[in-house]
Amino acid sequence: ITTLIIAAVFFFLMLRLPPRSTLFPYTTLFRSLGAVFYFILWPKYQGQQQAVRQGVEIQAAVQEVRHWNQKRSDTIVDRYEIIAVAPNPQNGKMQQFVSPPMGEDPAPYLGNSIKVTVDWSNPKAYVMDISFLPFAVH
Repeated sequence: ITTLIIAAVFFFLMLRLPPRSTLFPYTTLFRSLGAVFYFILWPKYQGQQQAVRQGVEIQAAVQEVRHWNQKRSDTIVDRYEIIAVAPNPQNGKMQQFVSPPMGEDPAPYLGNSIKVTVDWSNPKAYVMDISFLPFAVH
């Protein structure tokens, strides 16, 4: 319920009347960036922390390496994600795990499975171990 109260206060601050200042567009921008952090990045971080604290380590089957191109200004950058699956012991359904996007192809370094720490009470709270890759993932 604390998150709900914080979200309501934040929402109220975003909707208040704009000040009579030339800085209004900038304050709105910074509030919007705060909203992105709070509602998108923070829950992902919380989920990873939950998985580390309460999760179990499993071996998930590598299903594929997803590849796509991302345009950045005048260049096109290759991006890759490891997709792995494992059966959820609580309901028997296959749970999908996706690595963070990376700039190099991890396929040459992958085996048939990859280590994932997951909290089965909240399967979206997981951390995929990609520390074996010889390149940095941002």
